[in-house]
Amino acid sequence: MNCLMVVFNTIGIEKKDTDKLAGGWGLAHLSLGAMMVLVGVATFMNDPVAVPNLPAISGFFGIALVFYGFFWIFLGASLVRGADLRPIGHVSIGFAIVDLWFLNSSLKFTALTGGKYVSLTILLVVLTVVFFVLYAGVHGKAVAFKVNAVLLIILALLGFYLAFSLIYPGGYVPF
Repeated sequence: MNCLMVVFNTIGIEKKDTDKLAGGWGLAHLSLGAMMVLVGVATFMNDPVAVPNLPAISGFFGIALVFYGFFWIFLGASLVRGADLRPIGHVSIGFAIVDLWFLNSSLKFTALTGGKYVSLTILLVVLTVVFFVLYAGVHGKAVAFKVNAVLLIILALLGFYLAFSLIYPGGYVPF
């Protein structure tokens, strides 16, 4: 959902001053970021995924949700305040680097599950690119926001796919 909100927030951006965007979506980012943190903590503590022979996957998803939730909270707070978004760009580089650790873990999960979580790996690769491109966007490259909008639509689709396929009985994930 956050991915779609960022897309709607940046559609049609042609401004020269890309360090500030409209704050209208800030509260929505804040609330959904807080929701991601709460769902991440609940996922980490309750193990709702319960994949056989892979007990750590619920913790992995929980930690990832909390981690990305804090980014959306930070972005939402900046949008609400109407603050300069260049610090968000700097933070996004750090998130992209830590995302590489999540990517490494997802490759291990994919190997342990016989290739079931390739879609998670694809999602994390796209997310890493989104964080790097966001840096360029808030530092004056307006076209980077359009690239991010397309990438975030892909992320939203992959996120919905993963979320619904993991709660499917038996945890069936075709790819």
